[in-house]
Amino acid sequence: MKENETDSNRALTPSDSPIIQKTHGEDLIRRAREDVRASQATDKHLNKAVDALNAKDYQRAIEAFQHALQHNRESAEAHFYLGLSYFMVGDYPNAAASYKMAIACEPMDATVHLNLGTVYQLLKRNDDAIQAYQRAIVLEPNNPEAYSQLGSAYSTQGKRREAVAAYKEAIRLKLVSELGK
Repeated sequence: MKENETDSNRALTPSDSPIIQKTHGEDLIRRAREDVRASQATDKHLNKAVDALNAKDYQRAIEAFQHALQHNRESAEAHFYLGLSYFMVGDYPNAAASYKMAIACEPMDATVHLNLGTVYQLLKRNDDAIQAYQRAIVLEPNNPEAYSQLGSAYSTQGKRREAVAAYKEAIRLKLVSELGK
């Protein structure tokens, strides 16, 4: 019995097979090449899109960012700038959706949360705006703009005490920033 255990412990498993290892390695190389091609295509479309955005050709920018996302759905940058493009043409629901996708890809970017809060305010979704601004503040606590926007959202809701506190913090941070220069 002991002899059988030793033989079974030394038996080849499918992952030990040189044929399977070679196939697995070839598959990894193939996928890596596909990833490189997709990244290059994404970069090409991103460059075109950013050029269009800078030229204020927002419709062309939207199309180019959408093409970039066809190559890489996880590009936080493409989602962010697509949101900005939608914002510039006044399509706030699509801007919000794009910013939320950017956050899903890169949740630690305070700027995206700040922009999402602005869009929510324009959509009169002030509770959502407040949450977005608060998240931006958690991520970047020394950003006076985030506190100012938070104050604006509170003010819209009639929450005067909260608005004043947020505005005071925005002013304090701005002064600290200016004195540090």
